[in-house]
Amino acid sequence: MNKKDKILQLLEQNNTDAMLLFSPQNRYWYSRFHSSMGYLIITKKASYLFLDGRYITAANNKKDLQNVDHVIHFGKNVYQEMNKILENDQVKSLGFESDWVMYKQFESFEQIFKNYEIKAIDTQFLRMEKEAWEIEQIQKACDITNKVFEEVIAWVKPGKTEIELARFVSDRFLANGADKLSFDTIVASGVNGSMPHAVPTNKVMNSGELVTLDMGCYYNGYCSDQTRTFALGDVSEELEKIYNVVYESQSLGISLVKAEKNAGDIHREVAKFIDDAGYGQYFDHGLGHGIGIEIHEDPYENALSNQILKENMAITVEPGIYIPGIGGVRIEDDLLVTKTGYEMLTSSKRELIKIK
Repeated sequence: MNKKDKILQLLEQNNTDAMLLFSPQNRYWYSRFHSSMGYLIITKKASYLFLDGRYITAANNKKDLQNVDHVIHFGKNVYQEMNKILENDQVKSLGFESDWVMYKQFESFEQIFKNYEIKAIDTQFLRMEKEAWEIEQIQKACDITNKVFEEVIAWVKPGKTEIELARFVSDRFLANGADKLSFDTIVASGVNGSMPHAVPTNKVMNSGELVTLDMGCYYNGYCSDQTRTFALGDVSEELEKIYNVVYESQSLGISLVKAEKNAGDIHREVAKFIDDAGYGQYFDHGLGHGIGIEIHEDPYENALSNQILKENMAITVEPGIYIPGIGGVRIEDDLLVTKTGYEMLTSSKRELIKIK
């Protein structure tokens, strides 16, 4: 189902005549045009992208603008212009993104569109199943991520700081063609590895330590998300054991991915594996999440989830063990859900790398 049909289906399911996409993420998803501000109205007759002077020329010049029938330059009378469109298209009810619009904005919509029935419509599941072009962009972001990781392994050595590694990662992503980072790079060495979302510090990365590197990038508006934990020199037997448990648990999680599988069940099976290995109390986050235009989006694999995986969803699988005072391990990959299983999108080596 293409994006236009998805919106029309959403309108039919909610008995609504038109949809207003206000979030930058959903507007980009539908139109393939980035703007920090704008309005996209989709009626059963046509679609209208309202942009201000910062973006109007770029939109008019964009050759691969998608699903937009009319690009409209708005000024002070934008609300009047939108109301006129709704009237001309005989709209009686207008939906808005209930999962994104804040209450103050909702109150504003009530006043702006006072002649229409305003309906709250949940759009959080709208972007879960990717089209071929979207998958291609995610794959490219993952390929860039693998290239950067290979460069990290060739560059990093004991004596570098966490911040130095984070800066190197940022520079190499841009040098390899990424639009930007998909999130602030996480570097956690030694005991800092016990913090899943550690912020890079001036701590020196020493021989005998594990280093967890969580990084990703955007390419054409779609992101990657990969984590690897590697060793500087030889590490203790305990740390190697922890790594192997995480590696095996991730392998289990990956093997369970396929269309029609309950995402929550995958998390629960992996969590049980880690618990049976004696580390259950040290794995206390969800196994994974969807990726796409946002770094975290539906579906989610966690203890509360019962979402059913569908073909062409892009998800992560990222178990971890984090022990205060000792350190931690996380291994994360991006996968494409298929009818019979999965395709790996990330490709960096998953086995423990020891840098001498």
